[in-house]
Amino acid sequence: MKLLETKIPTLTDRNFFEFGFSDVVDGETHEVPFSFRTKDSDGWFVRYGRCHRLPLSFRRECLNTARLIRDSTDLPIDICFSGGVDSEVALRSFLEAGIPVRVISLRFANGLNRHDVEWVERSCERLGVEPTFVDLDLLKFWGGDAQSYADRTQCVSPQLLSTMWLADQTDGFCVFGSGENFIVKRVPKEYVSGVTPYLRSTWDLFEKEKIAAWYRHFIVQGRDAAPGFFQYTPELMLSWFLDEMGCDLWNDRLEGKRNSVSSKLAIYQRHFEIEDRPKFTGFENVQGEDAIERRKLRLQYNACDHIVKTPVPTLVRSMLPMGSEALEKVYISEFANPEWREEVSLEKALPAPEMIDGRIYYT
Repeated sequence: MKLLETKIPTLTDRNFFEFGFSDVVDGETHEVPFSFRTKDSDGWFVRYGRCHRLPLSFRRECLNTARLIRDSTDLPIDICFSGGVDSEVALRSFLEAGIPVRVISLRFANGLNRHDVEWVERSCERLGVEPTFVDLDLLKFWGGDAQSYADRTQCVSPQLLSTMWLADQTDGFCVFGSGENFIVKRVPKEYVSGVTPYLRSTWDLFEKEKIAAWYRHFIVQGRDAAPGFFQYTPELMLSWFLDEMGCDLWNDRLEGKRNSVSSKLAIYQRHFEIEDRPKFTGFENVQGEDAIERRKLRLQYNACDHIVKTPVPTLVRSMLPMGSEALEKVYISEFANPEWREEVSLEKALPAPEMIDGRIYYT
């Protein structure tokens, strides 16, 4: 593991979210926050700080987070807007808190992400803001400058590299509509939806090493930013888990659910006027090229794709403010609450893409 000889920038509120790598020395494990991987055996870890107060509603915490970010910097606020629901919630949070922002969006050459561009234009028109499009020849970028971004951030996903480039085209405080909670239910391998009984089991929060490449990009630069808006404060993060629908999800009250992806929009729509839209990534027209670049990056950084799984009941208990024992009983009394974290390594080969509505998606 390696710690850069620069001051760690502010990436979350008081940097409550820590991640990095650990090593075993003389039988003892040493964790170094915000460090970089230096060898395959380095362990990937994450830590979440405790809330300083009880969270308010998810909506109110989104607006509070926008205000906190605005108060933290004298720079203009640049929302990197993809046209997706996550970045729209981030954008709306600032606008509905009365905070002026600049909207910055990628536009790939030859209309490769025309669907995203159309949604950026549509959403911005509804919200009364003018987007600034930054043009990028994606295939030329992947064949050239993208490699330097990957080398600096130990990134195994080619799709993340173009967003890093976009951030470098701005001179403000960058906000990415990322960091949303991604939780997965533990189910037996033999489970078949609609056939096998849907039994109660623990849900885990997945924290992916590859997504932290966005954070590492700003660490290398020593630049304050919000690479994960939904992870910027512990109160915002916890408010999602305590939201009525979020709570129903990880308490197995939504029959058949196996992860949070299909519930994300519905949770957002409880708090913001977000339009339904097809799920696109902006990379549908370059799937072949994406797969080639992904294989290249995985060969170079084959160890940099770990996941830490934290049981949601354990996480909720650890993030509630001190003196919240009564709330623990309300939210997590029915769980055994295993006290462990697990680090797992993904397959080193190119993973099977996700198929949604007949379309293929990589992340």
